[in-house]
Amino acid sequence: MDGRGRFFYLASWMGMALALGLQVRRFPPQGLEVLLYGLFILLALWALSRGPKLAPRWLLHPVGAYLLFEMVRVGDSWPLVGFFSPALYLLAGLAYPPWSLGYLLGAFWGGVLVLAPLLLGRNLDFWPHFAVSQVLLVGLTFLLARFRELHGQIRFWREQALTDPLTGLPNRRALEMAMEREAARVERGEETFALILLDLDDFKRVNDTQGHQEGDRLLKEVAQYLVAHVRQGDLVGRWGGEEFAVLLPQTKGEEAAQVAERLRAGLARLGVTGSFGVAVYQGDLQDLFQKADGALYLAKSAGKDRVERGF
Repeated sequence: MDGRGRFFYLASWMGMALALGLQVRRFPPQGLEVLLYGLFILLALWALSRGPKLAPRWLLHPVGAYLLFEMVRVGDSWPLVGFFSPALYLLAGLAYPPWSLGYLLGAFWGGVLVLAPLLLGRNLDFWPHFAVSQVLLVGLTFLLARFRELHGQIRFWREQALTDPLTGLPNRRALEMAMEREAARVERGEETFALILLDLDDFKRVNDTQGHQEGDRLLKEVAQYLVAHVRQGDLVGRWGGEEFAVLLPQTKGEEAAQVAERLRAGLARLGVTGSFGVAVYQGDLQDLFQKADGALYLAKSAGKDRVERGF
């Protein structure tokens, strides 16, 4: 949970405590009602201890029962319950997946609250407004659930489209988008950036002699090493097959070549050799790709396990 999420989570609990305080002050509990209030507070604190993910599920039924209890005990002031009934639908929406049976529990408690004034013989002057508001709240909550579901699907497919499933690194499309952003920054006057292309030497032989499972393990190991040995602002991605790319923002040619040489030496100590091509952005992304790829090809043809420059 990020900072804003924690803020609103704590605000909701503070709001619950304040609402209880206001209710007790306006309608002081008597006799057994004090015990019921204490029980509800204990249940709320226990739910709080379960954490943000489980608390809504444990709170849904106690909140529904509490609102019904308040509707019974405050007599003709029962419409005050309407201010807090939206909590039922939101708790159900947070506690259960959209469109599940559990998700309908909020609507169930809303129906109980709508029928209660009729069964209890309360003053019904405000009942039509209360009943219609509950229908609106249920409908809005289901719309919210639908948008939440669609947002989750879009986020899932976006992450899938930009992530290499084997290594977990950004894929080629993600790297290209990142380079487009860096190019835009350079056009605004910021320092240029560099691209390193890395191709593992003789990787096909690993697959042929030791199997694809060992090849996959090696790719993951290389990916982890690269991520751990670049700066925090640098971006490591899988370019394709046994080829990786490292995007170095605000980096000139000599510094990029030094980074590539350091990575080459580090991989060699792990028992893995690779050929590196380094290029620097000079106003044309296509030119950057071609120079880095040309330098990589030169490193391969010159004996592998080396760094060549395309600048």
